[in-house]
Amino acid sequence: MSLEIMNEIIFWIYCLLTGIAITIVYDGLRVVRRVIKHPYMVIALEDCLFWVFVSILLFLLLYHMNNGTLRWFAVFGLFAGMLLYKKIFGDFLVIFMSTVLGRILHLVVAVVETPLKLVKAAFIKGFRAAERAGCGLKNKLTGNIKEVKIVLCKRNNVKKRDQHESDETS
Repeated sequence: MSLEIMNEIIFWIYCLLTGIAITIVYDGLRVVRRVIKHPYMVIALEDCLFWVFVSILLFLLLYHMNNGTLRWFAVFGLFAGMLLYKKIFGDFLVIFMSTVLGRILHLVVAVVETPLKLVKAAFIKGFRAAERAGCGLKNKLTGNIKEVKIVLCKRNNVKKRDQHESDETS
């Protein structure tokens, strides 16, 4: 076989593998979306970022392997790789991985949630105790402020009376 034909076959195999890789990455996104529910705006953003990634990947593949020339057999290789992956694994891998990751996530949440509930309960109990102590402190301070005001008023009255008496004697 000539060197040019070998290069074309290698390029087609790279296109086939790239098609498989693109589908694997998108199935990874599908798994994440099944395990963790996303709002529609986040899904749209993920899709846009995915296609930007795919565009850059395909550009680099075509640039390095075929001098930037788009050939129909390259497009056929990409679609053949995607189709091959879908026919072999189909939705089985997405369902299996989302089930496994969903159960793992559920287990992790259950393990982490229990201590967090205890910490939350302790925090709330401490907050309520501090609030009660704060109310007692507030009442005490309010009483002390009233006493200080009474003492100051008495002192002012005594000073005024003394000043008034000294003015009368002079």
